[in-house]
Amino acid sequence: MRRLAVPASFVLTLFLVTACGDDSVSGPASTAAPATSASPTTTLAVQRDILATDVDPPGAPGRTLTLARYTIAPGAQLSPHVHPGVQVAFIRSGSLTYTVISGTASVRRAGASDPEPVTGPSTTTLGPGDSVTETGDMVHFGANNTDEPLVIEATLLTEDGRDLAVVVTTVPTPTPG
Repeated sequence: MRRLAVPASFVLTLFLVTACGDDSVSGPASTAAPATSASPTTTLAVQRDILATDVDPPGAPGRTLTLARYTIAPGAQLSPHVHPGVQVAFIRSGSLTYTVISGTASVRRAGASDPEPVTGPSTTTLGPGDSVTETGDMVHFGANNTDEPLVIEATLLTEDGRDLAVVVTTVPTPTPG
């Protein structure tokens, strides 16, 4: 198991939240700066645990399948990002303030049989038992605006050799529909 920990006052090249150095997170009232290592006495903003991974799994050549758990500290906010593939994320505990900047996410509320589309720009709150499916062109970010840790379990199917998430520095302008 690999573990990545970053101080709350730094940007983690993440996701919720993330992989191999291309995601980011900042704590409340902090400025973004690249994260390289964490002090053992520093409060962590995001902890990522890779639980399992499979390169070129059956039925998906050229892809990497990853199972991850993210623990996001109170007050932490991820930077806008995309996933080079598909991510399905499940809220295990806590509350995620989830913002879609552009594109559409598929949100399934706990106990619901049908998903609901969340099209950007839009913000919603996800709680325990809720899940969200994100595709590669959807720009989004999450935040833990509570006093309790947020735990997200995610499965990603991404392009081989790519990071699990890629920070977006230029946010696309939505086209009028």
